[in-house]
Amino acid sequence: MSNSLIKRIFTKKPKEAGDIITDLIAEQPISLPGSFAGEESPEAAEIQHLTQQLLDYEVKRDWINYSKLCHPSITGFEPQGHGHMIKGLEFQRFYFETTTTTPHKTLIMDPQVTMLSAESAVIAYVRICQKADTATNTIYSIHSNESRVWKRIGGSWLNIHYHKSNTTKVATP
Repeated sequence: MSNSLIKRIFTKKPKEAGDIITDLIAEQPISLPGSFAGEESPEAAEIQHLTQQLLDYEVKRDWINYSKLCHPSITGFEPQGHGHMIKGLEFQRFYFETTTTTPHKTLIMDPQVTMLSAESAVIAYVRICQKADTATNTIYSIHSNESRVWKRIGGSWLNIHYHKSNTTKVATP
């Protein structure tokens, strides 16, 4: 990464910097020594699997397992934070304690995992949520661009930061 790009990222507001980083990772995956474009390392596969698990725990409202995959002082940017950095797990906990009756499924599309070191990784992906509104008998999907930073702490991978774009809803006839 060039010095001018680093300066561009760090002179932006945190949300804008997150957008730039997410776009860079998604559009220009970085190959580290010993890895080749298009090849997935076991660590990258594990990061992808853990990310899908995390999203599945969200769908199931499984707070215990979700929180085990997140660092207690996780930070993040998401539309619900209205531009403010979310710190800690309490913000997410509210959504787990609030029930939903809308059946849905979450998929990770076009994941790009970048191993920053043996102990840290970033994943950028498109998240597709397929939902069914039983009241109106409508099926629709929502997508957002997301990135997550994972760090190996005490031998386990933990999500330490995330960034979610605004969502787009598309109805299916």
